[in-house]
Amino acid sequence: MTKYLYIRSPILKILIGIGALLFTFAVILLITLTEEPRMELQAQNWNARSIENGAALYANNCSSCHGADGKGLPGVAPALQSHYFFTQRLGDVGYAGSLESYVLLTVAAGRPSKTNTQWAQVMPTWGNTYGGPFRPDQVQQVTDYVLNFQDAALAQTAEEDPWQPFRDVAKAPEAQTIGDFVPVAAEEVATGPVGPAELWGAGINGMACVGCHNLAADQTPDNRGPVGPNMKNLHERAGASVPGEDARTYVHNSIVNPNAHLVEGYLGGIMPQNFGERMSEEEISSLVDWLLDPNRVE
Repeated sequence: MTKYLYIRSPILKILIGIGALLFTFAVILLITLTEEPRMELQAQNWNARSIENGAALYANNCSSCHGADGKGLPGVAPALQSHYFFTQRLGDVGYAGSLESYVLLTVAAGRPSKTNTQWAQVMPTWGNTYGGPFRPDQVQQVTDYVLNFQDAALAQTAEEDPWQPFRDVAKAPEAQTIGDFVPVAAEEVATGPVGPAELWGAGINGMACVGCHNLAADQTPDNRGPVGPNMKNLHERAGASVPGEDARTYVHNSIVNPNAHLVEGYLGGIMPQNFGERMSEEEISSLVDWLLDPNRVE
C-alpha cells in the first residue's frame, strides 16, 4: 500500500509542495479578508443583545422618571432622547470624556450628593460597585440602550427637543437649546409663599407633582396612573384610604411622609421624601386644600 503513496519524481514533489504552500497562503488570505467583517458582525450582534437587555432594565427601573421613551417627565427627571443632551450636555458640565463614559458613570454612581436639586428625585446609585443593585454588565447594557437613542435624538428640531434646562450649570436656561427656540420662559425664585397650582407644577418654584400625577383623570381599578395615582377624584377617596385618618390628614401625611401608606400597586421611594423641608407648613396646607377641592383652579 505504501508503495503507491511514494512519489519518486523530485519535480512532482516540488510541484506538490508549491501547490500546498499556495493553498495555505490562499486560506490565510481568505481568513484575513473575511475575519474583520465577521468580527464586526459579531460585535454588532453582541451590541444588539446588550441594547435589548438594557431596554428591559430601563423599562423596569428608569422609565418611571425618565419616561418610557426617554424624553423625561416634567420636573421629575431630564430627557435622555434629546438632541441637546447628545450634542451639548457634556460641554455644559465641563466633562472632557466621552458621552458613553459620562452616561455609564452616571448610571453606576448616580447623583447621591445632589440633594438640593431641581428634579423631584435624586438620581439613585445603580452600580453594585457603589452599593447599587446592578452588575457592571447591566450598567453597560443600560448605557448602550441610552446611547441607542442617538439617531432619533439628532433628528429632532429645536421645537421637538424635549430637553428641560438644568439650573445648576453656568449656561442660562434660555440658552440651553439647539437653535433659536427658547425652551422655557425666564422665571424668578419666589420670595414668599408659593400658591398650590405653582407648587404642583414643574417650574422653578414647583415640586413637579405634575410629572407623576394626573389631575384630569379619576383613579379607578381600570384607570390607574402609571407612576403615581390619578388625582381628579381624590376628594372622594382620600377619607377612606387609611383607617382613622380623615381626608385632610391623609393627604397631608402623603405629602410629608409618602412611604407611610402606599396605594396598592405602587412602589415606595418614588415620591420625594423631603417635601416637608422644601415647602413651608403654610404651603403644604394650601396644597392639601387645593387638591381636595373638586373645583380647583389649575
